[in-house]
Amino acid sequence: MKRIILLVLTGIGTYISAQEKLGIVNSNYSSSNSIYLNPSSSVDSKTYMQLNLAGANFSLFNNIGYLPWFSVWRMKRHGGEIQYPKISSLKLKKFLYATAGIDGPAFVISHGNIGAGLFVRARSVVDVQRLPYELTNALLQDNPYDNFPKQGDLNIRNIKFSNMSWLEYGLNFGMMLKSEKKDVIILGGNLKYNTGINIFYANLQKLKGSYNDTMLNLEELTGKLRYNQPAFNTGRGYGADFGITYKRMLKTVDRYYPHTKKSNCTTVDYKFKAALSLRDLGYIKFTRNTVKSELSASGYINASRDTTQSMIESNLNITTAAGNIWATLPTNLSAQFDWNFENHIYLNGTVVKNLVPNALTGVQSPNLLSVCPRVEFKNWEVALPFTLQKFMYPQLGLAFRVRSFVLGFDNVIPLIAMKPRTYGLGVYFNLGISLFKNPACRKSQRIVDCPPNTMTKTKSGKNKRWMFWKKKR
Repeated sequence: MKRIILLVLTGIGTYISAQEKLGIVNSNYSSSNSIYLNPSSSVDSKTYMQLNLAGANFSLFNNIGYLPWFSVWRMKRHGGEIQYPKISSLKLKKFLYATAGIDGPAFVISHGNIGAGLFVRARSVVDVQRLPYELTNALLQDNPYDNFPKQGDLNIRNIKFSNMSWLEYGLNFGMMLKSEKKDVIILGGNLKYNTGINIFYANLQKLKGSYNDTMLNLEELTGKLRYNQPAFNTGRGYGADFGITYKRMLKTVDRYYPHTKKSNCTTVDYKFKAALSLRDLGYIKFTRNTVKSELSASGYINASRDTTQSMIESNLNITTAAGNIWATLPTNLSAQFDWNFENHIYLNGTVVKNLVPNALTGVQSPNLLSVCPRVEFKNWEVALPFTLQKFMYPQLGLAFRVRSFVLGFDNVIPLIAMKPRTYGLGVYFNLGISLFKNPACRKSQRIVDCPPNTMTKTKSGKNKRWMFWKKKR
């Protein structure tokens, strides 16, 4: 059983990867991905139109267990087998965060001072927080009973386990609020309709007491449980993302209209940009096949005398009822900063901070800090995101783009070498079609569109353009 649990906690990371896609979400050429990090990025994108056909992202990171000396090449040589996970010796609160997602069709256009798009995607999040390391280390070792101290005090608070899956259908819109001198300010948002599939939420709010070999003294135990039977459209809700971006441009941008003839069908690059976004603000109300339970207990339990059934009957108070379950989306705040070295090399910094407390029914977003250098051209791009999960656990990733095909890894080390401890792995991809230039800009200018006062003299002093018009008349 211990091996099965650890394989679930760590081995699944071989196949799933991160929702954030930190190697590509800050790209200037991948608007169908960047609107999920900051919806204002659809405005003034270097890609005129982009259609995402398909994509997937899956992820797992934890500090409960790890894969010892893991590498992809070693796994292939052994017919896909991996070593059994080991228990982490870190004396910290234990957590696990896993995501899985499928990116459906998405379309984004950047034209003039506006950007717009629509998207469909499926998402699932598993979120475990604040497990005491003494509990996990004892339970996951061989002979768990022997690993527990013979006596001690209990003071556990706010342990959480949750999982939620849903579909979202979204609209994106953004507008350039200011383009003056070298300053550009952009505001954007995503509005989303959510279809719920499943919710499971368990929260041990408080466990306080003491124990010895034969007696358990429960001073206070409280908790709650919320779940439903998974099925399509068991819940409905709404969500929104909001983003703002400031750009310091390399050229003057008075009356700047990207991808239009008003601005010579070009885009102007920036020296740096700073952005802020509030994401996944919203909820899903689950109404079908739901169960809501409240748990409380207190008193003395004699382990040598009471049976499991009698302990539950005499000490636990459980109330269960059906009813609507309101679950929050993984609301978070993100800040981004991007510096242009003016030679196709950029350096990005991204921070994501969860805003959902453990006591609130729903799932959370991971806390992270990422620093990502990238080389960016129209037809290809390479990025190396260095990420601190929970602001303290390091990972080095790799992502590349060839036109609209994207492939990325959250932890690239297992692809190139064995590592003593691998706490998380991941891979994401996208396949689409991009149009980098407005088709209207590819047509040759008509004569009537040419400036009438332009004079081009030959060596003899005659004006060829004037002579052309004279013959036409």
